[in-house]
Amino acid sequence: MKALREPSLARRVVLALLAAFALVWLVLLARDYAEFKLQTGSREPIRGALRALAAALDFGDANRAVTVMQATEIQYNQLRRNSGISNLEDLLFRLERPDGAPIYASTALGNAIEQPMAADPQTVLVGTRRYWKVAHDTAHWRLTLLEPAVADATALQWLGRGLVQPMLIAFPLVLLPLWIAVRRGLRPLRDLAARVAARQADDFSPLGIELRHAELKPLAEAFDALLARSRDSIARERAFVQDAAHELRTPLAVIAAQAHALSAATSDEDRAPAREALERAIARASHLTHQLLTLARLEGGQAPDRAAVNLVEVAQRMLIDAEPAARARDIELTLESPDRLDAALDTAAVHSILENLIGNAINYGAAGGHVAVRLSTSDGALSIEVADDGPGIPENQRAHMFERFRRGNHDTVGGTGLGLAIVRQAAARLGGRVDCADGIDGHGIGFHVRLPIDGDAGTPARSGRNRKPDALD
Repeated sequence: MKALREPSLARRVVLALLAAFALVWLVLLARDYAEFKLQTGSREPIRGALRALAAALDFGDANRAVTVMQATEIQYNQLRRNSGISNLEDLLFRLERPDGAPIYASTALGNAIEQPMAADPQTVLVGTRRYWKVAHDTAHWRLTLLEPAVADATALQWLGRGLVQPMLIAFPLVLLPLWIAVRRGLRPLRDLAARVAARQADDFSPLGIELRHAELKPLAEAFDALLARSRDSIARERAFVQDAAHELRTPLAVIAAQAHALSAATSDEDRAPAREALERAIARASHLTHQLLTLARLEGGQAPDRAAVNLVEVAQRMLIDAEPAARARDIELTLESPDRLDAALDTAAVHSILENLIGNAINYGAAGGHVAVRLSTSDGALSIEVADDGPGIPENQRAHMFERFRRGNHDTVGGTGLGLAIVRQAAARLGGRVDCADGIDGHGIGFHVRLPIDGDAGTPARSGRNRKPDALD
């Protein structure tokens, strides 16, 4: 029973074929019924039979005429009985002289009076039975033929039954090749399912199956593409775990060493350097963990949680938070932007972009230098530009700076090597991208992030060029 309730393509094909045959039956029935109504309206079949009878009575002998009438009545009614149509009643005949003198009448007709119906004068009542009446006059005779009137429901029943037999014969003849075609067409899908079921859980290699049918090729290609993405994703995750373990090993080793030194120290003078080194190692491990969690969240594949954001206000807050670190290196922070820049953005992703770009510019820029942040809109996109005037990044290294744990040649500056990877992933999460750009006055390095605008981007007011964030004045 469960198998019958489950959706099945083969069963749907059979049901569709049944529906098609039913529709064809209805169309043929409607056609035959229209022809039936046309024939009964014109009375052409019985008019033709009456004309043929009149031609056979081309004489004036009454006895011969009665004999012909009797033979014709027997012949016609026998043909009707052998037609295979159930409940088909006999025709009635009447033969009269032109002056109305009766010569012959069917037994069932006798001396009954024909009562014309007001709605159709050619339809008469004989007793309680309706008949279609046709009359024909010759030089010797007046012939009348009465055919039992057939109700519409009866006619539809006869016509419908007449179509059932050929439809029943045609159905299996059509179904068999169609069923074979469906079964053969579904065989590649069954082979595909068998191959997938037989694979190991960690096997993401291509299926290696070639589907000949044009409708099935996209399925195999899409499945192989999914496997390829899964292979790449798992490879990245494994590399990420290995790199993260490698990077965490150093601060954890320092923590262990300094904790041991701290426990072994016997004086405050011995404890102080060990405590400071332990705090630095803990801070580095904490920062690395924060960066790893941020990158994992951005790579989680979830849709961005967009909300109305004033990008200028967000940038000002980020610069205010970065002011202590910039002051420690005597770096000037400036913001060039409109007064407002409203857009629908994922706030956490925007924070990650600004935090890492500004933090990198401060950490790797020149002491006593300048870090400039510029916000703008152009061509339907938001632009976030962060530039410094520090030593910069060589051209041959820029293509790799967005890889995880890539630090460049700044050995004197500590860092996780995840900042720019986080920026790239956050920009991609928002449907944008990040590129390297020139630094300030030909020095240093800049980064340009372009994000599509979802919602109203706001209208820039006065330029506010090269101004510090308000809270920094």
